[in-house]
Amino acid sequence: MRLQRIKEYLRKRGSMGRPKPKFSPGQLITFDKARPRKKQHTSPCSDCPFARKSLHGWLGRMSAEEWIEAVHGEALIDCHTISNQQCAGAAIYRANVCKSCRFDFQLKLASDKITVFASPFEFLLHHKNGTLITR
Repeated sequence: MRLQRIKEYLRKRGSMGRPKPKFSPGQLITFDKARPRKKQHTSPCSDCPFARKSLHGWLGRMSAEEWIEAVHGEALIDCHTISNQQCAGAAIYRANVCKSCRFDFQLKLASDKITVFASPFEFLLHHKNGTLITR
């Protein structure tokens, strides 16, 4: 009986007794699973690193600092879920921090501080400390 309760506890809480991470269907999509679309999307993907609802630390192969450096620079940031599109989350983040890119081919979208982080501090706090930031 006791062994059964322990197994049930571990099943619910994970192998180390910590809660299992909660994520929505459509999250945890990696670049190699990206699919093409005909039209550029204008809102962040389900697990875009720039979206407030993103999983803490889900940044792919780049660190939080590398993402900040790229998005505050002139880098062309591709979407990790749509293979032939630019990252809408990065474009909105750039609008939120008043970063305008020099090149016309880079995606430009309107500011949205409710859906996307409004500062590098918020981005770093969310992805490095695991602190949920809501507005």
